[in-house]
Amino acid sequence: MISKYKLARFLLVLCVISNGLLASNKLPEDFFINYELFQFIKLRNVDIEKTQILSGEINLKFKSKSKSKSKSKSKIYNINIQLLTKKFLKLYGDKTLKSEGLITKKGLLFETFQVKDLKKPKKNILVVFDRKKDNLKVDYKKQTTEKKFVGNLLDIPTLFLQFHFEESKPKYTFDFIEGKKIRRVEYKKIKDEKITINGNVYLTELYEGIVPLVKNSEHFIWLSKENYRIPIKIRFKLKGGLMIDQKIKKTNLVLKN
Repeated sequence: MISKYKLARFLLVLCVISNGLLASNKLPEDFFINYELFQFIKLRNVDIEKTQILSGEINLKFKSKSKSKSKSKSKIYNINIQLLTKKFLKLYGDKTLKSEGLITKKGLLFETFQVKDLKKPKKNILVVFDRKKDNLKVDYKKQTTEKKFVGNLLDIPTLFLQFHFEESKPKYTFDFIEGKKIRRVEYKKIKDEKITINGNVYLTELYEGIVPLVKNSEHFIWLSKENYRIPIKIRFKLKGGLMIDQKIKKTNLVLKN
């Protein structure tokens, strides 16, 4: 039989752990993350870090507030992402992404997702997800496509932040909307790794990701192990095989314990 002292100590430890988990899973109401994009050079499997070419930046802004006219404590979020290109990436053009929806303990549930292609406005996309009816509506090139029973679906911005709501584990599988298509991405952990960016040292978990049946979809993501599980660095390929490093530049999130 557990003594009163041991039981009380056990409950205290449990409360501390629980409070820590809740704190780590709660995003601030307002934050930003800025990344820089570099063309990544690789010769004969050797990384040539010094010859990286600054080719753009990604600026993410997150805001949340209580849902208006609602008796519940539910909150809604707004994510704005701005892609600014330089050098050769100018060929792909600048873009803005916007996601709005609900905040839950398991993640961000988008209700509207919008992509504006500033170079080719004809490629603008608007996605509306009625989760109660499980109905997805996509407007693209003056045509509307509807899909039903799509399940628990993410968009690009919420996929970007979903790891924060997940426990650390060897594998993940997420479904997300990319343009008109619903994709599945699979991640597997490779190792824990300490990386240095602009003189700052980050403790990270390195995952390899792939979208099955999609050519050149293999990518790598380094997630922060401290406070918020956000991407510190992402390495991916563009069409044509060009490799890009996306590295954190600045954020007002307090990443280190």
